[in-house]
Amino acid sequence: MNKKKLSAGLVASFIGALALTSCSQTATVTPKDNSLVELVGYNGETDKIEVKTDDLYGKYSHSTDGTKLYYDAILEALVRYEYPTLSEQPGTTLKKYKTLVAEAEAKVTSSKQTANENAASNGTSYAEEWDKILESHDCENEEDLKQYYLYDLEKTELTDKYFKENEAELMDKYIGVDSDWKEVGEFDEAQSLFPYHILHVLVSLDASGTDYVRGTISESNATKLWTVVRKLIDKSYTFEGVASSDSDDPGSKAKFGDVGLMTTKTSFYNEFKLGIYAYDAILSKVNTETDTGDHPTDIIYKAFGLNKDAEVVVNTTSEKIEKEPVTKLIGNEMAKNVRTPIRQIGSESIPTVPYSVFKLISDHAKDEKITGATIEAGTAALPRNILYNQFLNFHSPFLITDEDFAFTGAIKEEDSYTLTHHDFTDKSSGLAIMNEKGEDNTNFVELTIGGVQNKYLCDTNGNVVIGVRSSAGIHFMVMRKSIFYETNKAAGKDGQSLEDYYTTKVPGEEGYPSSGETYVNMQYTTDESYYKDRSDEIKNAVKSSDFDAAYDYRIYEDLLKFAGDKVKFFDEDENGNSVIKSNIEKYIELLRETSKESNDKSINEAWQSYLFTLSYQNEVRQMTGALVPTTCAFNFNSTNAKEWKEGGYCYVK
Repeated sequence: MNKKKLSAGLVASFIGALALTSCSQTATVTPKDNSLVELVGYNGETDKIEVKTDDLYGKYSHSTDGTKLYYDAILEALVRYEYPTLSEQPGTTLKKYKTLVAEAEAKVTSSKQTANENAASNGTSYAEEWDKILESHDCENEEDLKQYYLYDLEKTELTDKYFKENEAELMDKYIGVDSDWKEVGEFDEAQSLFPYHILHVLVSLDASGTDYVRGTISESNATKLWTVVRKLIDKSYTFEGVASSDSDDPGSKAKFGDVGLMTTKTSFYNEFKLGIYAYDAILSKVNTETDTGDHPTDIIYKAFGLNKDAEVVVNTTSEKIEKEPVTKLIGNEMAKNVRTPIRQIGSESIPTVPYSVFKLISDHAKDEKITGATIEAGTAALPRNILYNQFLNFHSPFLITDEDFAFTGAIKEEDSYTLTHHDFTDKSSGLAIMNEKGEDNTNFVELTIGGVQNKYLCDTNGNVVIGVRSSAGIHFMVMRKSIFYETNKAAGKDGQSLEDYYTTKVPGEEGYPSSGETYVNMQYTTDESYYKDRSDEIKNAVKSSDFDAAYDYRIYEDLLKFAGDKVKFFDEDENGNSVIKSNIEKYIELLRETSKESNDKSINEAWQSYLFTLSYQNEVRQMTGALVPTTCAFNFNSTNAKEWKEGGYCYVK
C-alpha cells in the first residue's frame, strides 16, 4: 500500500490558528519509518501518514489547522480500510463494499457525461471541462475521482449506521424536550434545536418593511389580503390548498406551504422564526414567574435557543451599557404594540385583529379619489393604508378573531372630531359562510388563550393561525407541531409524543406510529419516495453540524474501537500518550465549544435585532399624530374633501 497522500487543500483555517499545545510543550517523539501513525488495513498491508522535518504538517502539528489535517487523514484511512470488513459482518445495515465501488464508478461515468454536455454548451473541449471537474474535487485523474466518490459513499453509510444504532438518544437531544414537554438531559456534546413544523402563506406587500406608521400598500395587495383570509376562514378550503394557490413564497408554495423543519438555527425572518418561539412560549406560560418572584423558568431560554442569563442591550450611555433579560423584553415590547385600536389577549401581550379588518381593507382598496376634489394628502391617508397601518403594520405575532368591526366615528364641525372612532362587536355579524346544511362553515374555533375565551381563526386541523408582518409581507402561519404541551393540547395533539411526530420511519415500516399525523406523512401520496425524502430530512438534520459540530468524530471513535491494535501511534510522550491523538480530542472539544459560542452569539444577536425592531416601531407608533385615525378611512368622500388638504384633520405630510 502506498504511503498516505495528504492534500494541501485539507489545510483550513477552521477556527483560526489557536494552539492546542504550545511549542514549548511539544513532546519529543520518535517516528517509526518517518511516520507518526500506522494503520494496518484489512488486507494486512500498512498505510503510513508520513511526517518529514520540513513537511507542512510537521509545522502545523500542534495547531488546530495541523491537528485537523491529521484528524481528517486518520478518519479517511480508518473509513477506507475498515469499511470492507464492516460491510461483511452478519446483520450489518451497510451496503457491500463492491456495491459502493460500482456506485462510485457510475458517478465517474456521470461526471464524464457532464463534461461532454458542458463542452457542448460552453463551446469548450471535453478535456477542459473534465479538468474543471477533477480540479473541483482536488483530484488529478480518473482514479482519484473514483476514490473521492467511494470515500464519500463509505462515510455516508457509516454516518447512517451510527444514527440507526443511537437514534433514540440522538432524537431526544435534537428535539430538546421529552414527551411531557420537559427539558431533556445532556447527551454528548450535541445541541438541542427545538424543532417546529410550520406551514405558512405569504402575502407580499409593496409597503416598506421599515415604515411602521405610513406604509402604503397597493390595491392588489389590499384585495389579496382579504382573498387569503377569506379562504382561510372558509372550511371549504384547506390551509395547504390556500398556500399552494395563493402564497407569494414560491419555495413553500410548491410544498403546500410547508417550510420544513424550523429550528433555532434556521435562517428565517426574525418575525417569522422568533415570533413563533415568542408566541408559543408566552401562550404556553413557560415564562410565568415563580412564587419567589424569580425570572422566568429556564426552559423559556432553552426554547428561545438562549443561555439562561441571556440579555440584550436596552440603552447605551457614555457611562454604562444597560441590559435586560430577553424574556422580559419580549413581553414588554409586545405589550407596547397593544394599544387602541389593537386588542391583546389578557395580560399575555399577544395582539388580536378582527377578521373584518381584512375585509374592510379590501372593500376600500379602490378608494383613491374624491369626486370633484384634489386630494393633497399623501397616499398613506387613503382608506386601505389607514387601516393597514393601524391594524397590520407591526412586527409581532397576532391572532385573528371572529369579531366584526363597528364604525362609530365621524368628522364633525371644524376642529371637532370624534376620536373614539370604532369598536369591536362580539359576533361576526358581517360574516356568513354556511355549508349546504345551513351550518356554520368557518374555521373559527372557540379557545381559551391567555385566560381569554374567544373564537380564533384556525386551520382545518385546529391549529391557530398566527399572523406577523416581516419585510417580505404578511405571513399567515400554523404550527403543525409545537415543542410545548399547551399548544399541542389546544390543537388536540396532546396524546402524540414529539418522538412519534418526528419519526424517521415511513408508513408501512415496522415501528411507524400506529396513529396520528407525523412529519413524514403530512401529505398523503402513493409515491413512496415522498415519505422517504421526508424521513431523510429529519435524519439529515440530526446528522448535520447544526446539531453536532463534530458529528464525524462519533464515527472516528467507533472505528478506532473497531480497529483496535491495528492502529499504532508512534508519537507517545513521556507518559505513554499519543500527542496527535490527544490533540485531536482537544480539537474536537474546542470545535464544539466554539460552535456553541457562535450559535449562542448568533441567536442573541437575532433577538437583539428583533427586539430593537419592536422597540423602535413602538416608539414611532406611539407618537402623537403618527397614525392617521381610522375616522378618516370611513369619511373619505367629497363632503369632507377639505380635511385631506394641507392643515386638514386627515392631511399627511
